[in-house]
Order: sequence, then structure tokens, then C-alpha cells
Amino acid sequence: MQPGYLLRNRYFIQQPLASGYFGETYLAIDRDCYQRYVVVKHLKPQNKDPAVLQIARRLFETEAMALRKLGDLTDRIPTLYAYFEEQSEFYLVQEFIEGQTLAQELANSRLSTLTTIHILREILTGLSIVHAENTIHRDLKPENIIRRSIDGVLVLIDFGAVKEVRQATLTTATPRTLASIGFGTEGYMPSEQAMGFPKLASDIYAVGAIGIECLTGREPHLLFDEELLEFKWRHLYLTSDPKLDPLIGRLVMVLNKMLQQRYLDRYANATEALEAIDRLMLPPQPRQPSLTISNRRFVKPIDRAAFLKLLGLGGFGLVSSLSIAKFIHSSDSEFNPNGRIRSGESRGEAPPTISQPITVKLTSIKLNNRGDIIDRPQSQVEIFQEDLGHGVWLTMVKIPAGKFMMGSPVTEESRERCEHPQHSVNIPEFYLGQTQVTQAQWTAIFPDTSVGSSGNNSQLPVDSINWLDATSFCDRLSQKTGRKYRLPTESEWEYACRAETTDPFAYGDTLMTTVANHNGEYPYGQAPVGSFQQKATPVGTFPPNLFGLYDMHGNLWEWCLDEWFENYNRAPTDGSARGKIEVRDGDLLRVVRGGSWFSYGRTCRAASRNGLFSSFRHCHYGMRVAFSKG
Repeated sequence: MQPGYLLRNRYFIQQPLASGYFGETYLAIDRDCYQRYVVVKHLKPQNKDPAVLQIARRLFETEAMALRKLGDLTDRIPTLYAYFEEQSEFYLVQEFIEGQTLAQELANSRLSTLTTIHILREILTGLSIVHAENTIHRDLKPENIIRRSIDGVLVLIDFGAVKEVRQATLTTATPRTLASIGFGTEGYMPSEQAMGFPKLASDIYAVGAIGIECLTGREPHLLFDEELLEFKWRHLYLTSDPKLDPLIGRLVMVLNKMLQQRYLDRYANATEALEAIDRLMLPPQPRQPSLTISNRRFVKPIDRAAFLKLLGLGGFGLVSSLSIAKFIHSSDSEFNPNGRIRSGESRGEAPPTISQPITVKLTSIKLNNRGDIIDRPQSQVEIFQEDLGHGVWLTMVKIPAGKFMMGSPVTEESRERCEHPQHSVNIPEFYLGQTQVTQAQWTAIFPDTSVGSSGNNSQLPVDSINWLDATSFCDRLSQKTGRKYRLPTESEWEYACRAETTDPFAYGDTLMTTVANHNGEYPYGQAPVGSFQQKATPVGTFPPNLFGLYDMHGNLWEWCLDEWFENYNRAPTDGSARGKIEVRDGDLLRVVRGGSWFSYGRTCRAASRNGLFSSFRHCHYGMRVAFSKG
């Protein structure tokens, strides 16, 4: 097709993008849909035999349906707008992703260990969605990964499965002969794929090859020893001294497993590989013993798109501001979240079992999209404290009844499909923990357990708990206090996080690492790059929102009561939880909110949401408690 050609009286061909053995790709304008740019892929059969075309047609329709489903699940895969056949030729019309390829980004340069980890995590996040649908990409390489200009997210393109359709028309193809044809790119394609038997683990091999390319700046086929059947690369990466780069040794072990010649020796799928990459950031010392409250363990592979944000990739953090740091330490709040109420009382007075409700004044902040402070709004909130024994107190905040728009507007940067449709919700008055549940509070309720991978500090939030553990804590806390504690519903959580604001964050248009503990190396909006603490911080370290709540953005993901659904269609509008609330089943997906210390800023937005299996435990996940009025 030549520039200016009008395909189907709709797609105006602008220019060729690529041409090769498997067909041609063009940039076009969709004249029937707001003049948007699209990518048209043209597969022109060489063999017109009806039997061959029938096989190719079946393969084309099957793969096109798979691509459409994947595009609907996540924005990390281009959306498939249309697929059709004309005059025995096949066409795909896909979303145009504006940006530069990972190959352009690498450009023979060597990357640091941490940057390589971030890139691998982003690739595996999108690939996990593909693998959850039992689909294999088959041609993962830097040229087929684009960093989208609008938000910096890595998008997977050009699935190799479509090339099978083209190959089917080059020979007298049958299902048996097609099984023996290998597709892929030298250096990124393992032996089983080259022989025509690709597995999910074949994609993991490609990810490992991309990893060594990031570290060495060399294309992987140049590093492969054909006699030893392994890559020779460890003498080429940027930092070889483990004392200077403590992560490199553990990353090498992960990459070695990805690049095993036997596919059974690799990570079975992208979810397993993503968990291994995630564990790289954990402290090297032995982990604390796991809880015995529930015997369920996470063994089932992930099969929901939103779960695959696991680490909250693709956000933005900021440079520390001395003015904000000064503000935090000089805040005129009359309440210390790590201690007792200060209301003119002597610290030596014996507290009652339940303190009387008291109104306290709190100061928050508001940021513009560059991270500048533009206001220091104040509010008054009503709180009370409950004695858990041994000097441990639980502070609860009264959240006023109100109405808000749940979800994200279509104009919000980094908006995900699971955040729509935006809808109005009425929230009755309820009470919510002022902070995430701390290690001290957990131990007060479960004295025989110890949970916390970030260090031994009573004011650190409890982590490595699953939904079943969190609900068991609520049950035990209810028995101790006589009050019916529970996890917050998802709509309660977002309402409380927003605190009567409508911006992406309770603090305004962006998030800074001086107001929330998150991964600040990739800024949100127009804010500058910030720090990355790589661990949880004690509760109350950062300023509260206007409802007097701490760490609603970052620090730890927080479990909600609701079952996970992929959008808000038919969601309740009265603040109640959705789905099977009373069922204690580790195989059910549950909602988590807020992001963690490991999350990028975009995943800490008030509207951002994920779904995890109830039995899943990880050091990025914690909780806070709630109860209804009356």
C-alpha cells in the first residue's frame, strides 16, 4: 500500500513503519474515529491454495481475538480496534503507541543494576497479563517494547503469534507442519521455541536476555557461547564490586535462572519471575517467621489484569524539599499519632480504657503539579483512643458522612481501565484507624506472632499479612474491645483517602517523597525526581490528609473488605462492600489500595486499585481497621 491509499474507505495510509518477511506495517489515520492515528498491519499470503488459506484464516482469527482480549485487560498492550480479511489478505488495526523503543533507549549503553531491575519489572508486569491468559508473546526484544511518551510506561507490541499466520501461507501448511516452525529473534529465543514448541517460560528467557543487554550494552546473540550453550556476560556489567552494588549478585542469580537452557529450570511464567525481581529489594537477612493464623498459602497463578500491577510500576516521585521537611517538623498538630492525645493532660496521668472523644487540629499541605507547596490547609477532626494493653493504643478517627465521585476522570494521568466508570457514592459516617496497624498493635492482639520485614520497631506498620490474616486481626480485636472492627470497604477507603479533595492525591496534583513514602525515582506530573527509601517508615512520619489520616498514599498497600472486580459496573453506591464478604477463601481476589514504599507515584493515586488473592502475603502489604457508627 502506498501513502494516500484509503483502506476500507476508512483508514488513510500515512506512511510505512516497517516491512519484512512477515508483512508490512503502516501508520494510518482512522477517519471514522476522531482522526486518530492507528497502526495497520498487513499480512499478504504467498500461497493462495484454499486449504492453506483456511488454516491461515483460523490462526488469524484466533490470534486476533487473543490480542483484543489482552488489549482490553491492560494499557500495557496496544488495543486492537479491528481485524478483517479482504481479497484473501489479512489486516490488523491497532492502537498507535507514541514513544521510543527500548532498543533506542538502550542504544549500546550499559545501565545500572537498579535501572535494569525497574525495566525488567515493567516488562514482567505487562507480560504477566499475557501469561495469565495462557498466551505467549514469542518475540520479546527491545525493538518490540515501546516506552509510551505520555506516561513513560513500557508497552509490549508486535506479538510473534501473528507471524505464524504469515508462515502458514508460505508452504503447504498443516497443523503438524506448523508445530515444527520456530518464530523469534536470535539471542532472545530459546531452543524449545526455535524447534516450534514455545512455552510461557520461553518468554522468560527473552526477558533474561534483555536483562543482560541492559547491564552489558551488548546484544545477547553476541554473548552466547555456542559450545557451552550459555551466555558469557558477567565480566561486562557496569558494577562488579558487590560492596558497591549489593543488588548485582542477587540479580545475576535471577537472570541465570531466566536463561537456563531447559525451560523447566526457568521461572514457569511472568508472575513467578516478577516475584523474584520483587524479592531483590528485600533486605538480605533472613525473613521473620510467617504467620500461622491461616494455613492457606499463595500457590495459584495470577489470572486478573489488575493484580499484575503488583509493585505499582510507572509512577513518579520527587526531590526532598527543605521547606517541606521544616514544615513537617514544625506542624502545629495537637496530636502525635505514635503516642497519647495531647489535650492539656499530663503525660503521667493514667489513661482510661477508652479515651473520651476529642477534637484536634491538623495541618496538611497542597502541592501543584511541580511539587511546590501552594497551601497549608487546616482541619479539625474527632478522634478517640482505645487501650490495647501494655501501653499500646489504637487511635480511631471519625470520618464524616458525605458524597464523592469514586474512580478517576478520563483526563487523569496514568488512569487505568479498572478505575472506571467514575460514579457517585454516598458514604455513611464511620471510624477509620488514623494509621496503618503497627507491629506493637499487632503483637498486642496476637502476642505469639511477629510480623515485620522492615525492622524491629513497634511503630513500623505490620507487613507480610494477607487478607485472611487481616480479617482474623479484626475478629480478635472485636473480641477484645467489644466493638465490631473490620477492614474498610473500598469506597470508604477512597473517600477517606481523598478527604473531600478531587485531585489525584490528597495533597494535590502530585506526590513527593517528603509527604509520602514511595519510590520517587520516576516523578508523577511535572515534579522532579525524588528519593527511594526501599523500606517502610514508622507510621505518622509524614503529614496527614484533611481527615487526619496518615500514610493513605504509600508506605504499605492496605487490604479492603471487598472482593475484586475489574471495573465499577454495578458497583454499590451506598458505601457498602462488594462481593463475597463473609467467605474466608484464599482463592478469592480481594482489593488492595494506596500503594507502598516500593510503588511509583502513579500507583499511589487515590483512585488506583489492585486485586490480590486473599492468601497472598508480601512485605508490601499491611492494613488499617474500621468500624461503622453504632
